[in-house]
Amino acid sequence: MNSINSIQQRLILLNEKESPFITVNNSEWFSLFRDEIRNSIAIEGVLANRNELLNVLEMGRRTPNQKSAAILGYFEAASTLYDYAGNQNDSNEFQLRHADLKQIHTLLMRYEHQLGTFTGKLGGFRDENVAVTNSTFTPLDFQLIPDVLSVFIQWHNAQLNNAKLDSLTFVAASHIIFETIHPFRDGNGRVGRILLSYLLIGIGFINIAIKGTQKPDRQKYYQALEAGDDEIEAMLRRIEKGEKPTVARINKAIQKSDLSKIKLIIHKCLSQSLDRIEKGIKTHDLDAMIPLREAAKYFNYSQDYLRQLIHLEKLPAKKEGKLWMVKIRDIDKYSRDVDKSKSSLKN
Repeated sequence: MNSINSIQQRLILLNEKESPFITVNNSEWFSLFRDEIRNSIAIEGVLANRNELLNVLEMGRRTPNQKSAAILGYFEAASTLYDYAGNQNDSNEFQLRHADLKQIHTLLMRYEHQLGTFTGKLGGFRDENVAVTNSTFTPLDFQLIPDVLSVFIQWHNAQLNNAKLDSLTFVAASHIIFETIHPFRDGNGRVGRILLSYLLIGIGFINIAIKGTQKPDRQKYYQALEAGDDEIEAMLRRIEKGEKPTVARINKAIQKSDLSKIKLIIHKCLSQSLDRIEKGIKTHDLDAMIPLREAAKYFNYSQDYLRQLIHLEKLPAKKEGKLWMVKIRDIDKYSRDVDKSKSSLKN
């Protein structure tokens, strides 16, 4: 298993060759990003297959339902914040603010708010106590959320100024603490996973796709959260009884916490993300003709989707026997043209 420092060094070299690296214009990264969206919303029970994801993100087919709202919200929140984190990392100015948490939630839940499936305040902390379905923890009393989050953010920025930062422990602890505080009325799981990747990018890594489309993977993730939240929840209960929240108390709770399972998941996902990006960049000569099936796997597109593009004459191809053959370069050009078209529509 690659060490965390090795992963970071490989990403530095990759970023030098492929700058800007974390951008929707990078086809390999965008393929990873689509997988992140699909898996993260699946953890919350919104199951979207690859065709549905592509129909929303690539073909602009928006239907007035929860699935489309969840896909679009995650895409806009994560892509915006990841670009921001990358820019901050490049200028050595990365930090966390209240506004960042609120911005993630605002963008994430905007379409669900328009749809009416989320009726809370965009970017607003919850104003009542809640119970989380199928969980073993009790979120922080809503009246204490602003004060505790302020200290939570202070803790982040103190860690970011630490020259001996233990990156894996830092992001794992942050994720556990955020999910245990549970500051928003809805969307906390997705906000927390976007925040996790935001932090990773900000400290020189890459976003990750925590597996969630299969029940065993979801259970493994939930168990990792539960294994790490006992001391954090105990700290929150003491705060509810009058103990003042401090950075020192957060550090003490973290030292007693079992973060091993969530750290293992994050480390594995980081390795998979990097391996996938490097393999994608090195696998093919851009002008080599490859079968549609292989191209679909390479770009995380379905064969039906690519075949549709061929029939619409949006993707050059030629047939050899029964197989459609395409160039990686042409698929990459199509993907970039779609992204440019989206950017011009937004502007």
